[in-house]
Order: sequence, then C-alpha cells, then structure tokens
Amino acid sequence: MRATTTGAGSALALAVLLATVVPLTAQQAWTCTPPPVEPCAKRHGRLSSQSGITLRLWLIGTKRVVALANDVDALPLEVQRHLDMTSEDHSYIFGDFVVCPLEPAIPWQMRRVCVTGAEKLVVQPLRRPGPPFRMLSTWPARDRAPEIPQ
Repeated sequence: MRATTTGAGSALALAVLLATVVPLTAQQAWTCTPPPVEPCAKRHGRLSSQSGITLRLWLIGTKRVVALANDVDALPLEVQRHLDMTSEDHSYIFGDFVVCPLEPAIPWQMRRVCVTGAEKLVVQPLRRPGPPFRMLSTWPARDRAPEIPQ
C-alpha cells in the first residue's frame, strides 16, 4: 500500500526536521586545542570582537577581561556572523560561556582562555537600531518566550 503525502503533511514534516536540526548546529562544541591549566567553569559574560586582540570576553560582575584563543573560523556560524567587524550584524554577544584558562592568572594582565561552549546567548546589535534579541537555538525550549499568534 502506497502512502500519499499532502501539502500540509509535507510542511509539518519539514517543520519537525528543521526544529530538530537547527538547535543541534547552534549547540555544537566550540573547538579548543591547547589544554587548560585549570578546570573549566561556566561564566556569564559579553563576547566582543575588535582590532588588536580579536576576541575578548568581559566577565560580567568583575573588571576582568580575558582574551579568547579560539579561532574565529572554528566558532559556530551564527556566532561568527555577529562578530564580523565589517558586517552590519556586528554585535555584542551576552551569555553563559564555558571558559577554560590556558595560563595562570596574573594581576593586571589579560589572561588567555578558550571557550568550549555557550548557552542562553543574547545579541545586542551595534550598527543597527533595535533591541537585543535571543539567539533562540542556544536557549532551552522551556526558557523560550511563547510565540505570539498572528
């Protein structure tokens, strides 16, 4: 017996496929080659890009800024898009980052770290007017705002 698919059935199948595939790409592990000198820890911070030290993470609640040793090209694509300084999408990215120290802490010196993961990311555009927004693929389903019916 041959099953037939209606247009609504195809749309539903596509929606289910996208719902399962898209979050997996956002949750992919960030690569970190050097071994950490201390255990990794989850820290709330603001990730930014600028000239000089390419990627910086401000550890919110402190005056501490750390330099990321991660290769920009190895970051998830949706994160790369917001860190490209020449893009209209250039933004700050706030969230909970898994930070692995690559060298001991020395007072008044920027410490090199590697980020191995991130969740609950919020993007604050720098070049376009508009409010910050959640990168939904990094948020657990229970923490996502309900969709507004139209």
